[in-house]
Amino acid sequence: MAVSINNSGTFVEAQQIFVNDAGTWRSIKKVQVNDNGTWRTVFPESLNFSSATVGVQTVTVPAGLFEVVVSVYAAGGGGGSAVHTGDLFGGGGGGSGGFIETQTVSVTPGEELTVTIGTGGAGGVYPGFQAGGRSGSSGGLTKVVATSATVEATGGGGGAAGTPGGGGAGGSPNGVNGATGQSAHQGGNGGAGGQNGTGNGNGGNANREGSGSSGGNGFVTITGS
Repeated sequence: MAVSINNSGTFVEAQQIFVNDAGTWRSIKKVQVNDNGTWRTVFPESLNFSSATVGVQTVTVPAGLFEVVVSVYAAGGGGGSAVHTGDLFGGGGGGSGGFIETQTVSVTPGEELTVTIGTGGAGGVYPGFQAGGRSGSSGGLTKVVATSATVEATGGGGGAAGTPGGGGAGGSPNGVNGATGQSAHQGGNGGAGGQNGTGNGNGGNANREGSGSSGGNGFVTITGS
């Protein structure tokens, strides 16, 4: 719900509201009205943004908001493929994306925040019998850029192919390394992402008999009220 003022006959949405407190003008953080006995907040407008859409997008800070809470989860690395030399050595799992949760960022009303969400790394392609193996690729970084600060996490590393393959490194900060493949025909699991259970930022699993799986895409939330 917006608060507007009459500016020479034209109603304009207020971006900031001040009150005169004993001669000192102070910015107020919340305005409420009594709606038939129920108090409702009419200023500032709230912001609730979440996205797992890969690429760059912008988010406009609504009127009255001067700080937001940001969470970023980078993309996971892809799993490595098997190496078939007659023994089916498993590849390594991809590392999970780094993540930062609930970081407070100063903003101004009307400011545009730039959101970049990384793509999960591709799994290594199984090249066939006695053709070696292929490592998974790294996941993309995820970040939110404001005028006052940048909140950023890097993607997880791709799992390696080998005899057996090593797990990919977890992204920075807080990412989890992927597991090393097992020589007994078992590929390594990818590292768990910051949002366990949702797939966001998870590392891709390696395959004991074929190509590795892709890592999970990144994820961002921005909230303010």
